[in-house]
Amino acid sequence: MESFVNNIKEYFQSLPEVIRIKELEHYIDTNADIQKTFNELKDKQKQMMNAKEFNQLNQYHEYLNEYKAIKAELLDLPFVEEYLELLEVVNNMLVDLTKSIENKINKLINK
Repeated sequence: MESFVNNIKEYFQSLPEVIRIKELEHYIDTNADIQKTFNELKDKQKQMMNAKEFNQLNQYHEYLNEYKAIKAELLDLPFVEEYLELLEVVNNMLVDLTKSIENKINKLINK
C-alpha cells in the first residue's frame, strides 16, 4: 500500500501542471507586492466574515466590493491567474483519483 501511495505521489509531483505551480508559488512567495495584496485579500475576507456574523449587512457588502476589487487586481497578473487555474486543474485530478480509489475499494468490499 505504501508503494502505491508513493507512486501516486511521484506521479503527481512529476506532472507539468504541478511543476509549474511550484515555480509560480516560488515567484508569488518571493514577491513582496503580491504578498501584500494577498494579505489584504485575506484581511478583507476576515472583515466580511465578521460583518456577516454580526448581521452588519451594509458593512458586509462594502467589504465584499473591496474584496472583489482586490481579487481583480490579483487576477490582472497573468501568472496569478495561471496559478489559480492550475490549482483547480490539479485539484480536479485529485478528486477524480479519489473517486476512482473509492470505487475500487467499494467494489472489493461488496464482493
